[in-house]
Amino acid sequence: MVRWAWMIPLAGSLAVAVVWSAWRRVRRRSDGDDPVRVANTERLTSLPRYQALARAHRRSLRAMAASAVVLVVATVMLAARPVRSQSVTPAIENRDIMLCLDVSGSMAEYNRSVVEQFTELVGGFDGERVGLTIFNSSAVTVFPLTSDYRFIVDEFERFRQTFAARGIDTLDGTLEGDGSSLVPDGIASCALGFPEDTAGRSRSMVVATDNEVEGPTLLEPAQVTSLVTERSIRVHAIFPLFEFEDPGRQEPAELREMARSSGGAFHRLEDTAGTARILADIERTDVARLDAEARLVEYAEPQSWIALAAAALCALLVLARRVQQ
Repeated sequence: MVRWAWMIPLAGSLAVAVVWSAWRRVRRRSDGDDPVRVANTERLTSLPRYQALARAHRRSLRAMAASAVVLVVATVMLAARPVRSQSVTPAIENRDIMLCLDVSGSMAEYNRSVVEQFTELVGGFDGERVGLTIFNSSAVTVFPLTSDYRFIVDEFERFRQTFAARGIDTLDGTLEGDGSSLVPDGIASCALGFPEDTAGRSRSMVVATDNEVEGPTLLEPAQVTSLVTERSIRVHAIFPLFEFEDPGRQEPAELREMARSSGGAFHRLEDTAGTARILADIERTDVARLDAEARLVEYAEPQSWIALAAAALCALLVLARRVQQ
């Protein structure tokens, strides 16, 4: 199969026109010029050596003509772009990932690192959707799940700068309730950011919080655990341990149990470099392969015609040199 099939009849027409023009020119020369007669040439042409050389010369000319034809045909086929068609059903690896950040004052520095790591991760996404929800005494959806990666990177950069400047007051809408770091309510808000219909997509939530809950919450941790389980959301909890805190501080049992029961993981990190390991784990395991609509794919296949043209050209050069000798 060729992409530009119209080139084949066009080339054939041109070849016929060239051959016909050459034949007409030879006829005019043969009709217009008187042959030159040389006496006693039959003695020369009857010699066995002469006849052998004449036959070899004619064979070389015929081989040159055949090589030239093959070279022209191969060149025309290459110009027509030979292709192979195949029906392909691509499999797309899709994830839905919600970044859920506790934006209380103590988390600003850590959140900056999390956002930086997510910005790097987004550069390798293809089909994954990412969302961002922040919470303190109240939760705010910064942007819903989307695959507009340029928009995502711009938003992440804006929040990175906010966290770097510790501009907590600029995180509008997160201080509308009583208390601080209301983790159960924040996680529930993040979970509700996923659509109810999974559509074959895997769901992951990365929760970064110091779990310093201050004030009454609308939901209990057990209720939030049931919510994420019902929605098939894997929770990857990040529990940072800051330098000024007691190394013997107890890990939050409810958050650990939520991550474990959801199929995710609980991480207690002493430095922000661990975020990269968490994201690598999500990228490696939380994958849903979706079969997209089948489409016809064309592959260029010029190899055989290139080889044929090269062989014909080499033969033509060798034969031309032999004829000249």
